[in-house]
Amino acid sequence: MIKNTRILALLLTFLTTTSVFPQTYSFENSKVPDNWKIDKGAINATGDKYKAGKQSLQIKWEQGAVLTLTTPNGLSEACKSRNGGISTWIYNESPTEEPMIFFFKDSKGKEVCQLPFLLNFKGWRCIWAKFQNDMNMSAKSTISTVELHFPQHTSKGVTYIDLLEFTPRVSWQNMSDAQYKVNRTDHSLIPDFIGYRNTKPQTDKVISATDIQIKNITDRLTAWYLGSNQQATGKWEIIRKDNENIFIHNGLTAAEKIKIQYNKDNTPKGEPLFPMSAPDIIEGQPTTKFKTVNEKILLPLSLDYRKNNNEQSLKKVLYIYDWFNDQGWADGSGMGTLCFEKLRSSGYFHSFFLLKEQLPHDIFERELQALYWFTMFGICYQTPEHAGEVADNLRALAIPKLIYALSVKDKQEQQVALTAFKNYMDNALSIAPGFFGTFKADFSGYHHRGPYHSAYYPHALYAGSLIAYLLHDTPYALSETSIYNLKRGLLTFRFFCAGLNIPAGTVGRFPNGQQILETLLPAFAYVALSKKEPDKELTAAFKRIIETEEYQQAITKYIRNVNSNLAYTSTIGEIELLTKLASISTPKEKAVAGSLFMPYSGLLVAKDSLLHFNIKGFSRYIWDFESSATENTKGRYLSYGQIEYFDLKNKHKSFNPQEINFDWNYIPGATTKVLPDKILQDKGGSSSGHRNFSDETFLTGVHASEKNAMFSFRMHDITYDQSFRANKSVFVFEDFLLCLGSDIQTKDKRYQTVTTLFQSFNSNTSEEKIPEGYILTDPSLMYAVKGGTVQTLCEGSHTRAYIEHGNTPESAQYQYYILKSKNKALARQLLSNYSPIEIIAQDNDAHIVTHKTQGITCGALFNARKKYENQLVSQVNIPLAYIQEKQINNSFKLSICEPDMRRASRPHMGLLTEEDVIQQEKPYDTQLTVNGLYNVECPQKTIKVSLDKEKNKTYITISTIRGENYTLLLHQTDN
Repeated sequence: MIKNTRILALLLTFLTTTSVFPQTYSFENSKVPDNWKIDKGAINATGDKYKAGKQSLQIKWEQGAVLTLTTPNGLSEACKSRNGGISTWIYNESPTEEPMIFFFKDSKGKEVCQLPFLLNFKGWRCIWAKFQNDMNMSAKSTISTVELHFPQHTSKGVTYIDLLEFTPRVSWQNMSDAQYKVNRTDHSLIPDFIGYRNTKPQTDKVISATDIQIKNITDRLTAWYLGSNQQATGKWEIIRKDNENIFIHNGLTAAEKIKIQYNKDNTPKGEPLFPMSAPDIIEGQPTTKFKTVNEKILLPLSLDYRKNNNEQSLKKVLYIYDWFNDQGWADGSGMGTLCFEKLRSSGYFHSFFLLKEQLPHDIFERELQALYWFTMFGICYQTPEHAGEVADNLRALAIPKLIYALSVKDKQEQQVALTAFKNYMDNALSIAPGFFGTFKADFSGYHHRGPYHSAYYPHALYAGSLIAYLLHDTPYALSETSIYNLKRGLLTFRFFCAGLNIPAGTVGRFPNGQQILETLLPAFAYVALSKKEPDKELTAAFKRIIETEEYQQAITKYIRNVNSNLAYTSTIGEIELLTKLASISTPKEKAVAGSLFMPYSGLLVAKDSLLHFNIKGFSRYIWDFESSATENTKGRYLSYGQIEYFDLKNKHKSFNPQEINFDWNYIPGATTKVLPDKILQDKGGSSSGHRNFSDETFLTGVHASEKNAMFSFRMHDITYDQSFRANKSVFVFEDFLLCLGSDIQTKDKRYQTVTTLFQSFNSNTSEEKIPEGYILTDPSLMYAVKGGTVQTLCEGSHTRAYIEHGNTPESAQYQYYILKSKNKALARQLLSNYSPIEIIAQDNDAHIVTHKTQGITCGALFNARKKYENQLVSQVNIPLAYIQEKQINNSFKLSICEPDMRRASRPHMGLLTEEDVIQQEKPYDTQLTVNGLYNVECPQKTIKVSLDKEKNKTYITISTIRGENYTLLLHQTDN
């Protein structure tokens, strides 16, 4: 059985990687199908041009010719599928401003749909088009015959067709290009390349600049690639130069197999090239991708010419440009889709900048237009409908867009382009609404409509910061707001990082990719050095980070990794700027401490010099986790209340997915159902299977002071088990965290429900049962559990400790403490009747606790109708959380967070429409009723206060939005 399963798996792998089905026409048998006829001209299989194998169909057509394909293979099945259509590659020898038209007809000769395909190009082009969606064919129609009608006003021509397939599965990623149109109205995932290409520059409000000012930008970018030409003396510069030389050497070696050869018609003889979207194997042969040449060859050759004056490298790049163009890498060519191609072409973009002065005029103009197309520069000429930009377009295309603008020859057109680019970047780096964009109001970074700090966002921060440096002190410098957003983004990033590691709940689909901060240190230098005087706050943060042993090891690894895959970074010029900032006399900052709630991440961060905690939830606006077929497949519970810690002194941490035996059911802090791996990895709960939302809006946190904070959310799984719910809160005090859970319920009888205390791969753990509960330790912390049933599973040094809730809990609860030091006396006190903690409410209406010795009350009010007459905050008009701290003279500091974003949501990300994504958050007049008469101040905004002396009540109204924290200062009145 196992053997048969493996054979089936291998067969499926072969079919999906080749993607060439029996109905594909590749003409390798040198035969033209008997039922294919042309009325004026000739058709034959030929080796003159081919996109795969060694053959294609050559069509020598005359004016008005019609090629008829009767009952071609695969057409019947393609008609039956909603996504059925045509996929093919077409080579055209002589451009004409006329189309050839595919007519699709039924058995009676009636046309059911058509596809015009413009022949105004030379080289290869690709078609991915659906009968129903793109050609408006009725779902009830059938096609028996395909007719290719050639131009009516052009005397003759030669066109080739290869890899023609009528397929039931045209990719959802297909897009319009300069040759044909598809019916795509949602451009949230597949950009509107053709719309950007056709946008005309706006010539009003152009920012003028002198030749010297523009040259300053060009010189900075050149120095970024090549350095200052000074002798490298620092460790970092030497490491980078040595590894860059290896990069160049490897590129030249890989380029040896590329021979500079041209046909009689002056077209390159190079092998077929394919976009990333193509299969890895076609006709039994591995395909060569543009991406491979871009990544491994083009930039090394270009650097070799600029650094070593190697003329052979320049000649080979010129040949590659011709080869690329002939194979379909050209202005207006969509190659099926450019969804990911645009992200993996940095070698091409950077090589163009380095060699543009050496390019012959015709090649320069041709490649400049290709650059305009692939970078989507036309978006810069459009007036944005809203703020923000997706991280992919920033991280991969911000620098290439600038390269285009700097490369425009006409001075007036160049100033228009640079003005448009500056305006585009200022908008792109703005705070984006709703689910859209990259920069959020709390300086979370978004991708795929959610917090994504392991990738995408840090890359976008890096790219934006580099642009800030390149443009600074010129008429095209980024706005003060953009610089501020970059600075706050960087400082917030370093705050939520524990050392170099981001929170586990924001890793996206990369759970082993937490260490990332070292790659952002150049961005600190770029922004800091974009000002007249280096920014002291960024410099101080930078200097503290680079002095750690952890960073020294990480930066060395980062510098050694020279590649031009997604982006080209850590250049010689970059390393010189890092060294420059490190030499500035500004002292390093003190150890970062305090707390921060990030509503757009569903995350509370609480840290001091020794311990760092991250607490994570999901809601109607924050999805649960991201995965793929092979990545983060068991990550379902990452946001189910995870309490992640880093022991900064002893180098211990709670989240260890790198361990082979890490059990994804037992993520510390999370309330979960313990599932078999097969069920845990099953993504059949929705059409997307991941990036699922809840229907609950209550996901909130309050960062009242450096030592006091709280986090609370109502957990509801609407994807896999709609009966699975819990209310979860964590209250952070100076010496410990109090964790409360209530109303834990599920109707699922099959699996046990638990709340995990810790999962450790260190044998330094212990457990003690006492009358009041349990006291446990992991390698760094102590856990004091009040009542309940605690279980530990020990397998060697692997320990999982958790609170049992049973198989079908109806209203289960938990109460436990996480002690920052292993103080057993304090643990016993917290569990005793002499505890400084009083639980006032732990139910479906609220979680309210008081720290009696510190005079602090924390409340998570789930039910706005519930009154608490014995509390300072007796009622609210919308669910919210607060921390109340007693001050002198019967005054109070009241910190609040009302979490509802008041915008659209869907069960999972895949259902969000473009309109949903850009919906703005809406304010709400939040009212708090306070027992007693108080004068009230709010440092952040204007509020309304009214006093009811008869009832001895104070009513406070404040406009709340975006889950922001607000501080209310209450001073008792004299009367």
